[in-house]
Amino acid sequence: MGREETEQLRCKLLAWVQAGCAAGRLPALLLDEEEIRCAGTEELRALARRYAIR
Repeated sequence: MGREETEQLRCKLLAWVQAGCAAGRLPALLLDEEEIRCAGTEELRALARRYAIR
C-alpha cells in the first residue's frame, strides 16, 4: 500500500468516525479518531477490517 492509498484509507476511516460522532456515538469514537490519526499502514488496515471498510 502506497502513501496515497494509506492516506485515502485514513480519510475513509476518519469520515466513518465523524459520521458516528454526529449520530451520537461521540465518546467511544473520539478515542478511535486519535488512533486513526496516529496509525501506520498496518494499523489502518486492522482498523478498516474492524469497521468492515475497504
